[in-house]
Amino acid sequence: MPNARAGSPWLTGRWVSLGLRLGLLFLLWTALVEGRPAGLALGVLALPLTLWGSVVFESADSLRAHPLRLVGLLWFCAGRLVLGGVDVARRALGSRLTLTPGLVETRCRLPRGPARRLLNGVVGVMPGLHAVELPGGGDGLTLHLLDTRPEAAAAALERLRDLERRVALVFGLAPPPRGLP
Repeated sequence: MPNARAGSPWLTGRWVSLGLRLGLLFLLWTALVEGRPAGLALGVLALPLTLWGSVVFESADSLRAHPLRLVGLLWFCAGRLVLGGVDVARRALGSRLTLTPGLVETRCRLPRGPARRLLNGVVGVMPGLHAVELPGGGDGLTLHLLDTRPEAAAAALERLRDLERRVALVFGLAPPPRGLP
């Protein structure tokens, strides 16, 4: 008879995934209510419903994110968010405002679905970078850059490609090859 304590790997992995998801939702909720006791009490009702909704509306054909890699990506993005804030403050407080905003067309190298949606969701925290997916289902991606000078645009594209590699790893996908446009 199999050991009942060991549990199935799927069930164990599923519980870990749900626990991490609930933990991230709790952190988000705590930030939203600014840690106020009344808000946290409301979270006792809101968080289980939110967790249930995230499971119910999860696409059956969706890729599965590796929870620890996702936490690593979020940590990376938090660091980039701070760098972006410092960059904006430096530009705003500097004696010379060095902005040449504009749009740059490129293509997304991730498959359509959860990986691409995650990329589009977190790309805005990268300093000087915001992406808009073109309608029509193609691979086109329009980047709105604060600085479109050639060296700054090349650096922004490299940050995008680095983020694509990190998102691919979250979903267990092969990282897109380096050096592609």
